Amino acid sequence: MNETIETIFHRRSIRAYQPLQIREEELQEIILAGQYAPTAMGEQPWHFTVLQNPDLLEKLQLQCKALFLNSDNASLRAVASREGYHVFYHAPTLLIVSGDCKAITPLQDSLLAMENMLLAAASLGIGSCWVHSVVMLCGNDEGTAAFRSLGLGVPEGYQPHAAAVFGYSAMPWPEAEPRKPGRVNVVR
Repeated sequence: MNETIETIFHRRSIRAYQPLQIREEELQEIILAGQYAPTAMGEQPWHFTVLQNPDLLEKLQLQCKALFLNSDNASLRAVASREGYHVFYHAPTLLIVSGDCKAITPLQDSLLAMENMLLAAASLGIGSCWVHSVVMLCGNDEGTAAFRSLGLGVPEGYQPHAAAVFGYSAMPWPEAEPRKPGRVNVVR
């Protein structure tokens, strides 16, 4: 099996992080991997926001947690009500991929960029976890205004489509759950 496929099989969602910030050269490699994702018509319509400021991370996680607590979704309310629950799992880095709303496929292009970054992190031994709460927060005008009030530098006309946390795992790397059968149909 080649190294790329091994990395894909090895990547897991990590939900406990060491308080240690990832090294700058590793961060730059992860971002560069995101910038090499495919895009419709080669537009590269994304903007990457890297949030490592602990105070801003905490403010954003409190906004996201409040969204969960006030949700119509009972599962989100239950998760956010757990003692000690932290939307970003205390990870030291949050990466947000926003797409230009005027692009052909900003959502898909942003998701492809994030997947490249998740795989790049795994290849470097850095844990990551997709966190959809930022995208959910920006799902209405009030949430978008709250998000923008933090001054994270997302340009006007760009919408967050993907977010993930990154850091060094504070837990043993988890094993993969078995894949669900019957999810592939080959037509020849």
